[in-house]
Amino acid sequence: MLIGEKINFKKYFLFSAVLLVIEYFLARNMDELKVMLIVFAAACLNQYLLVRVVQMMTHEASGTEHPNKTKLALMSVSKLIVLILSLVFSVQIMGKRVIIPVLIYVLQIVVLYLSMKNPKAEQGSK
Repeated sequence: MLIGEKINFKKYFLFSAVLLVIEYFLARNMDELKVMLIVFAAACLNQYLLVRVVQMMTHEASGTEHPNKTKLALMSVSKLIVLILSLVFSVQIMGKRVIIPVLIYVLQIVVLYLSMKNPKAEQGSK
């Protein structure tokens, strides 16, 4: 199943836009806003890589596809590196207010969850 079939991008962008507005009001200066935007972008990239890795693994488990193990490992490691680097960078700029970028990451996970489409079989039984 393609990513577009699992995620409602209208909801994802709407909820993400709300999060971006909140970031704007939480930032004390332009440097903090830049850091928050970098963490936001890193969280989105992290989620994209997560969905791709899970998609590749489920295709392999179902036997429909045999993905490149090296690519799968690189994507998994890249997810962690992107997240760690963005949060380390945010600590350098924001200091004690680092909780805000961490919350941005957590809230972006909530955005992804809220944007997921229900499987068709479950929709009919509700």
